[in-house]
Amino acid sequence: MLPALSCLCKDLGQGFLTTPSHRERRPKTSRSCRAGLIFPVSRIDRFLRRGDFAERVGAGASVYMAAVLQYLTYDIVDIAGKIAESDHKRRIAPRHLQQAISSDSELHCLLGGIVLPQGKAPPKSQPATTSRKGRSKRSKAVRAQNVVAA
Repeated sequence: MLPALSCLCKDLGQGFLTTPSHRERRPKTSRSCRAGLIFPVSRIDRFLRRGDFAERVGAGASVYMAAVLQYLTYDIVDIAGKIAESDHKRRIAPRHLQQAISSDSELHCLLGGIVLPQGKAPPKSQPATTSRKGRSKRSKAVRAQNVVAA
């Protein structure tokens, strides 16, 4: 009775009694492809598990982290590309990345303390008023002359 039942299932196309060799295999898709990302989810997962960050790492942690890293990278490169284009350059130089980070307020809060090699630090704004603790001897002499003349 069992062979007749398996033939019936094959005819119906149900395939719940078929052996693994008869199953059609789906093409392998990476976790990055399933998540719609370019950054490597499996590599980030491996780094999270091998690193001493936590005893347990959830399955979605690496997907989330890859998405965040991809978003930040896209944002920085997009702004740096616009800066390079405004400088009439076709390549993004390290100083374009530095300017992109310093020009965007959110990126500056996140990455403001980094130093890029060959990045040429952006010009720092000078404070409007300069307060000096000690005054020079020359300024005292000029004030004394003004008092005597008056």
